[in-house]
Amino acid sequence: MKPFKTIDEQYDLLVTRGLNFTNKAEAKHFLLNNNYYNVINCYAKFFMNSYDKFIEGTTFDEIAYLQHYDKEIKAIFFKSILEAEKHFKAILAYRFSEKFRNEKFAYLIASNYSNKEILQVTKTIASLSSIISKYKNKPNNSISHYLNKHYDIPFWILTNYMNFCQLLYFYKYLDDSLQNIIAKDFSYFLKENLDIKSIQLTSNTLISFLENIIEIRNIVAHNNKLLSFKCKGHVHYLKELHDLYAIPNTSCKQDIQRVRWLIKKNNRKYNF
Repeated sequence: MKPFKTIDEQYDLLVTRGLNFTNKAEAKHFLLNNNYYNVINCYAKFFMNSYDKFIEGTTFDEIAYLQHYDKEIKAIFFKSILEAEKHFKAILAYRFSEKFRNEKFAYLIASNYSNKEILQVTKTIASLSSIISKYKNKPNNSISHYLNKHYDIPFWILTNYMNFCQLLYFYKYLDDSLQNIIAKDFSYFLKENLDIKSIQLTSNTLISFLENIIEIRNIVAHNNKLLSFKCKGHVHYLKELHDLYAIPNTSCKQDIQRVRWLIKKNNRKYNF
């Protein structure tokens, strides 16, 4: 069992490991309000040597500043991710509803998806059906309202109850033509945010970006450490995007720096 340590014991441990403090009282207050594990275990490693000691001259303030920097970066990412999610959801809902405008519950019909991934399509339909089942008998929600009044739940209504991961899987299993239309629409969103003349996403490239975005979203939404985080997969190389940041095709494109297109140009300086 890991023994509990008081704030004083936590402070003393850091001193024995070579950490310097400019204000003992403020440091203890910071540890109390921010959790030793979330501060030291997450951020101190950037200041440690191979002997599990702090690099000479390291101060507690530097660790606190790094935690604050990570927090501010996560806030910027989260705001941008929500914006990207909103646009993707709107485009997806519009294009699917446009194509199947005369079919009720079109998203529950397997033939409206790609015929290449039957098992995954079945799982996707089951996921959407479970959303409807959850809300159809509950009062004061748009699903029960549309079901009772119009005997249908438009996809643009259902998307408001789908999480980002469900939206992505829905997109992944659409037919190629519809995927490409949506990717083309989303290219315009990128063009606006990157301030470039033209850019064209393929469906596979869009999926690779969205998969990484979802991983990052989970990190920032749960307030976990973002610094040094690497996504599971590489985003597809996109010359118009990666050239802006001098990222060659041979470079690793799964770490957090490679998804900087999410952040609009921001000249604000943070005072820690």
